[in-house]
Amino acid sequence: MDFKKFDRLKQNYNTFITEAEKAINKEKAIEQTRSVWFDRRVIEKLLAETDPETGGIKIFLGMYDEDTLSEREDQERAEAYIGKLTLVLAASDGNKDPDQETMIINGGKVCPPDC
Repeated sequence: MDFKKFDRLKQNYNTFITEAEKAINKEKAIEQTRSVWFDRRVIEKLLAETDPETGGIKIFLGMYDEDTLSEREDQERAEAYIGKLTLVLAASDGNKDPDQETMIINGGKVCPPDC
């Protein structure tokens, strides 16, 4: 991918999400998620669940609320994630949705605060 286009995509999102946060949440607007990082071990674990020919990783967008904070390993900071966007990675053969918990991983490093 062209690096300028990559940068433009990020800038478009940053502008949109900042304006949306302010419009929806007004003075309670949060600094919204800019990226989510998963380590290689997590990605390889998911890929191992898939078929070598048709397998891949399907990425779902989500948002933390009080009921989903238990998914965070860093419970001492969990409340800072309420309202933050997150990515859930799923092992997938042929773009199918996951059908087992072992095929789903959440808990990547959300930036901010983990930049």
